[in-house]
Amino acid sequence: MTAEPPNHGAYGQAPYGSVPPAPPVLAVWWERLVARLIDSIILGVVVMVIITPIIAGAFTTTEKVTLLGTTVEVPVTSFLGLLISAIVGFLIYSAYEYFQITRDGQTLGKKIMKIRITTVGAGLQGGLDSQSALKRIGVLYGPQLLGFQTFLNLIGSVFSLVNVLWQFWDKPLQQCLHDKVANTVVVKMPR
Repeated sequence: MTAEPPNHGAYGQAPYGSVPPAPPVLAVWWERLVARLIDSIILGVVVMVIITPIIAGAFTTTEKVTLLGTTVEVPVTSFLGLLISAIVGFLIYSAYEYFQITRDGQTLGKKIMKIRITTVGAGLQGGLDSQSALKRIGVLYGPQLLGFQTFLNLIGSVFSLVNVLWQFWDKPLQQCLHDKVANTVVVKMPR
């Protein structure tokens, strides 16, 4: 009795009798939202509670304001303090995102929600390449750099809102603008 050689199928195809892996399932909007909220809490504590007060405090003076006969001292942060704070905040958010998604496509929030970022058409293993990660981060967090001035901050905030809402009318991949620029999608991890 001789053993039959394995049937490998044609080049580039799965062996006969085997089932090819199912395509990834896109993450649902609320999974992405919860993951981003988790990341925002982590980063918010670092940036808003620790870093920003230190920077703003170094560039804050007080001005006396008289209102209805009462003089009050009001803290005023200088333009330079606001600018440095915006840049440092952007760098912290960007570094967090970059090192997480280039390693395995997941931030801590995405790991908890069992979703990940991948390039369109790519598999579920590994992280994003540096170029895709930087494009994604630039669109996602770039508007934070406008936080030093009230009107520019409003424009950046409107852009950020449109960016994340884009997934609701983008079909079939449900991409936000930062996904479109980087050619990425957010998918569910196999359970």
